[in-house]
Amino acid sequence: MTVKLGWSDQGQGGLRATNDDRRELLRLLEVAKDEGRLDAEEHAGRADRAHSAKTRGDLVVLAADLPNQRGVREWIDEARLRGDDRERAARWIAEAAAQGRLTAAEHEERAATLSTAATYAEAKTLLRGVPGWPGADARTLLAGTADRDAALAQLAQAVADGRVRPSERPVLEAEIAEIRQVGDLHQVLAGWSARVSDRERDNTAQQVEAAHRDGMLDDEERAVRIGRAQEASTNAELARLVKDLSGGGRLLARADREKIAARLADARDDGRLDPAEYQSRLQAADAAATVAEAAPLFDDLIVAPRPARRGPLDVAFDSWILNSALLPAPRHWWQRLYPKLVWKLLSVGTLLAWAYPTVKFPILLGVTLGAGWIPVFGLFAAYTALARAGARDIGARQVAVIDDLRAALRQRLNVPVGLQYVGGTAAVVLQGTVPSRLTDEVVRLVWGSRLYPLKSIQIKAGPDGPTHTVALDSAERSKLRHQYGPRPYGRLPREDLTPWA
Repeated sequence: MTVKLGWSDQGQGGLRATNDDRRELLRLLEVAKDEGRLDAEEHAGRADRAHSAKTRGDLVVLAADLPNQRGVREWIDEARLRGDDRERAARWIAEAAAQGRLTAAEHEERAATLSTAATYAEAKTLLRGVPGWPGADARTLLAGTADRDAALAQLAQAVADGRVRPSERPVLEAEIAEIRQVGDLHQVLAGWSARVSDRERDNTAQQVEAAHRDGMLDDEERAVRIGRAQEASTNAELARLVKDLSGGGRLLARADREKIAARLADARDDGRLDPAEYQSRLQAADAAATVAEAAPLFDDLIVAPRPARRGPLDVAFDSWILNSALLPAPRHWWQRLYPKLVWKLLSVGTLLAWAYPTVKFPILLGVTLGAGWIPVFGLFAAYTALARAGARDIGARQVAVIDDLRAALRQRLNVPVGLQYVGGTAAVVLQGTVPSRLTDEVVRLVWGSRLYPLKSIQIKAGPDGPTHTVALDSAERSKLRHQYGPRPYGRLPREDLTPWA
């Protein structure tokens, strides 16, 4: 509800006032008197002027600082102060004095001035820094005895924790006693909380000691860092002392250097490094100071992961159920069983359960070959539905694979490329002429994608141009496997944090 002040002349202040206009204004004056906004003397003076007013504009002036209805509680600056609100303001000022926010002299001065305050704007000035009233701002509240006591208690705890030196305590106590606003007090307390405690200094010193034991730091560096940790006053200072003891910029420990030497020796024994290269990298490893500096020594020594092999059941699962090459990597060990391994186990178990009675009791051969297929097919349908329910996002992953392959083709070939994948056929449309080198590159990129099943690759020179088809029969697959390596299949291996781990 929007509250308006005064009596409206509806833009016709020059017209002569009627008795109804005067009665309406007198009603507003009477409401203001009842609510304590006007004392008896001021009410009588305004009422006399209302009786003798000639124009509607004369009446507007008499109610310009009064609400146009009864019961308005908004603290409008221009409005006259209600009697109830004046009493509340007096109580808030008295409570502030009792809480130690105001001195006796300040309380007396504000209380005396409040008795003569006419508008809410004047009352707000007197209530500045006092809690309780609607416009009180927590940031500018005057500090009371309880606030200072709480600050002194935190100061004592900061001294006990080592955040504040005992020699600083008298100065800070005097500063707390002089602070007037709660916001300034909180700012001082925030400064203490940013300091570090003895426990945090001890933790940093322990990290330095551990790094020294691991061979990251020599005796001199250990002594320097422990001394700085004992003198540190902020978390930033402590962080700088242990910044190079973790992460990629971590200093190499004795155990790291032993692992590096062992890994280089393995590479030499495997024939990946000749004796000269081994000695050169071993010297570079000795000169490396951090993990990041040693990592490039193993960029070409990481053992390539052995690709997953597809057996008959894998082919059946990928053909009948879903593309297992698009299954998300498991977060938990038990997720590795579902859905593919469970489907394999249930399928093989069902076939064995169906075949066993036939082998054991040949007399049941007719029954097994006849009605025996019905429960087998029913169980296979149930397993299939169960497996598909566990990978509902395979369709979205297939779309993502197609989008990624299309982007890779465009970037690699540097020509506009269209790509469709339907029924195991990847149809690639290239704009313009298609050199043989582009054809080979398209085959390589599609072969290296996770499109399953992949039966053929069609390469067109424009929508209506000639089509070059690569049928992926066993001979062609063997050729591409030899030329480009096996197709990506199975779950990707976990990347180690360090190449020699």
